Amino acid sequence: MKFWKSTEWQRVRKIRGLPLLLIGIALIPSLYAVIFLSSLWDAYGNVNKLPVAIVNQDRAAKINGKTQHLGNNLTKNLVDGKQLKIIKTTKSQAASGLKSGKYYMTITIPSDFTENSGTLLSSNPVQPEIKIAHNTGQGFIAEKMTTSAAEKLQTKVSQSLQKVYSQTLVTATTASKDGFNTGSEGASKLSSGISQLQDGTKQLQTGTTALQSGSAQLVTGLSQYTSGVSSANSGSAQLVAGAQQLATQLQKVSDEINAKQQAKASDLAKLDAGLTELTQGLENINAPSIDSSSLENGLKQINENMTILLSDPTIAQRVDSDQSLKLAVQKISEGMKQTTSSSLQLKQSILDQVKSLKSSLSQGAGAVEQAQQAIKTLNASLTEVSNGIATQAVPGAQQLAQGASQLNAGLSQLNANSGTLNQGASQLNSGTTQLLEGENQAIVALGQANTGAQTLSQKLADGAVKLSSIHNQKSNVTALSKPVKKDNSDLSKVANNGTGMAPYMMSVGLFVGMVAFSAIFDFMTVGKKPKNGFLWWADKQTVNAPVWIAQALLMTALLFIVDGMQTQKPVMTFVVALVASFAFNQFVILFNVAFGKLGSGIMLILMVLQLSASAGTYPIELSNGFFNAIHPWMPMTYSVHALRETISIGGSVALDLTVLLSLGIVSMILTWGVYQMKLKHNQLSFPQSSAAE
Repeated sequence: MKFWKSTEWQRVRKIRGLPLLLIGIALIPSLYAVIFLSSLWDAYGNVNKLPVAIVNQDRAAKINGKTQHLGNNLTKNLVDGKQLKIIKTTKSQAASGLKSGKYYMTITIPSDFTENSGTLLSSNPVQPEIKIAHNTGQGFIAEKMTTSAAEKLQTKVSQSLQKVYSQTLVTATTASKDGFNTGSEGASKLSSGISQLQDGTKQLQTGTTALQSGSAQLVTGLSQYTSGVSSANSGSAQLVAGAQQLATQLQKVSDEINAKQQAKASDLAKLDAGLTELTQGLENINAPSIDSSSLENGLKQINENMTILLSDPTIAQRVDSDQSLKLAVQKISEGMKQTTSSSLQLKQSILDQVKSLKSSLSQGAGAVEQAQQAIKTLNASLTEVSNGIATQAVPGAQQLAQGASQLNAGLSQLNANSGTLNQGASQLNSGTTQLLEGENQAIVALGQANTGAQTLSQKLADGAVKLSSIHNQKSNVTALSKPVKKDNSDLSKVANNGTGMAPYMMSVGLFVGMVAFSAIFDFMTVGKKPKNGFLWWADKQTVNAPVWIAQALLMTALLFIVDGMQTQKPVMTFVVALVASFAFNQFVILFNVAFGKLGSGIMLILMVLQLSASAGTYPIELSNGFFNAIHPWMPMTYSVHALRETISIGGSVALDLTVLLSLGIVSMILTWGVYQMKLKHNQLSFPQSSAAE
């Protein structure tokens, strides 16, 4: 039997248009695979044609002391990068364009984007925000593409900002290292200073101990001193009383001399007339007696009191320290000297006159003139003595009394404040004791501080050594901004979206072509009755085989020629396409022959199930449990996997081909059986012309 002269081909040629229809059926897989895939062959390579609106509302702000305008920089980079078709527009135009489908995505850069970017290392960081808006209803796949682009945009912006702040951190770390070194040196100097302070504190403690001892002696000495001041105060009171008594006695002496001179003045006139009688009575005349013992005793007592008072060291120190008191004492001393001198002169003068008078009187009456003269001289001397006492001795005694009063007042004040002085000395002694205790504590604390300063110096030095391992070169900043370097490796390469989807669409095209062929071509009508089921099947294969072979070869060839598909194993790609076409063909024919139109409907349902269960578009793990369960039982599962191996991966297809060949061969054998059964029950049909004959 010649292939093209078979009964089946003769029947086909008799039906008008059927040969052309068979050619069209042979092209169905090509229409599905080639035309559909060409429409999205490099869809991801044309993402830059997706219109995306960008609205830049950002304002310039300072970051690290420099004015930045990150919104403008970002907008420029996006426009120049051409990853998407970026169109600068206004906020309202972007919103209306997104709603109408003019834009698939809008990017809005807020007005505070740069400002917030500068706060990431502040005490109140605010993350900068980029607002992305989609309209998924206009295209789910487009939304996924733009979302992926938006994520890359976010990553790029984050890395850019991270690079800026990484530079800041690395620079700050380097500065910290210098600060740690300086701090370590300072801590070492602090430790040295604390050691010196500790030594000084010990010396201060020694001095404080001596001060404590001296303050105790001061308390004792002040007690003695205040007792001496009390005694001096009592003596000064006596000095005041003696000085006042001396002034009174001197005034009395002067008054007495004046009174006697006045009383004898009338007698002087008679003296000349009674010289004779005077001469005779010279032996009986006694010189006037002047009692100066009380004056001498008073002056002597004052001198003794002054000497005792001034010999006291405390009073002497007080007099030396008080200028007014010292001046008063000097005036008293000068007055005492003048008074003593005057009294001695007076006494000596009186004694001399008395001696002269006695000498004159003893010379006889011939010395009357001399006596007269002597009396005049005596009268003048008495006047002089009276005047000396009144003008010198009395004022000197009064000055002595005044100085003694001032001395008494000063001593009284000193005596009144001696209690306060004693109390202050006691407080000083108590304070030095507390100071000594505090110095002991200070020595201990300084020892601890010195240890701490040494530890601080060592730790700072260690920190500086550790920080020295951190460098601030450009490569370090880059590495810190991208700490992990991604090393992608791929066992297989897929050039574009069309190449990736080709295994799925080739399988779908072949299966749809078989379903369409079974729905159009009559597998039950025969030109003449066959002898058995196998011959019936074989006769049908004379038309069927060229169709499924043509479907596989045309589809694969056109993908290479029209879409430019490139594969790892071109020959095996043709082989897999032929095996898959054979398996699908025999499987579909089995159901068509066995169940007629119902079989075609079942195959249509099976095709729909395989669209999801064959893992042609998404990994089967992303489907629900039902599709995961039927996945291994779907013919397209193995055709899709086999084509992926030959087109992109380059691996083995032995298992897939075994399954597909097994499916085709088993379906073919079962079809023989169905034909045989139908032939046995005479369930076959003939062309109407043959039936009429």
